[in-house]
Amino acid sequence: MENPLAHFPQPELVDQPSAPVLASSNVPPLASPLPHSLPSRPPESFMHKNRLQEFTQRSSIQLPVYQTVNEGSVHAPQFRSSVLVDGVTYTSETTFSNRKAAEQDLAKHALECISKKLKDEGCPLIREDTVFCKSILNEFVVKMNLELPTYNTSQSGGVLPLFVSTLVFNGATYRGETGRNKKEAEQLAARVVIQSLLADDRYGTVVSEIIKSKAKLYDALNKAKDSSFDATLAGANRLNHNNTEVENNAVTNHVPNTTHPSSGAKHLRHEFKISKSGEGR
Repeated sequence: MENPLAHFPQPELVDQPSAPVLASSNVPPLASPLPHSLPSRPPESFMHKNRLQEFTQRSSIQLPVYQTVNEGSVHAPQFRSSVLVDGVTYTSETTFSNRKAAEQDLAKHALECISKKLKDEGCPLIREDTVFCKSILNEFVVKMNLELPTYNTSQSGGVLPLFVSTLVFNGATYRGETGRNKKEAEQLAARVVIQSLLADDRYGTVVSEIIKSKAKLYDALNKAKDSSFDATLAGANRLNHNNTEVENNAVTNHVPNTTHPSSGAKHLRHEFKISKSGEGR
């Protein structure tokens, strides 16, 4: 059967407009496609020389000076390196067939030795006195671009009140030892965080450098205190000496003058009279 609609003219097909695109400032532009290969980060074993150089730059000391010698042959090289850092020479314990590997391993060894030295120098400061603990932690936070720590201090009742402070730092909570006042309790809480950072290989060197800088200030303050104490003690001694002289002068003024027998002056003799009632006896 013939289609009755076949004789009717068919409408011409035209390109239909696509759906309108809504302009919106909230839609970010499409990012360019990522390249197939991104520059990879150097392996960890090739970063030690860079870190040692950064340490010397931060510490404002001379850059490391390397010396590498071949203890083997030309066909079977055995390289051993030594490096001079801040007046101390570090030598690699083993040899390597590659010069770069020897220097990288040596830089790692030097960093470990320096880190241990800094920790040993800094730990007595925060153990003996907590006056700089909050300052050390705040400086570390600024250097690492972290959020400042928050303190919460509570007081316990009793004849002698005690204070305990808890500290929130980098998402973790730390609790310090008891202190005699709020300020000391917060310093003790900051010390707990510092000790934790020193035990971390990632941050130990940075914290040790900060402690070392504070140690110099701590020594200067102690010298100032000692000088002030010596001046106070000297002033007290002078005052005591002056008071003694005044007392001696006062005693001398109240004692009658007497001439020493060796001076040749005649002594006055006192005559004792005997009553007549006793003469006939």
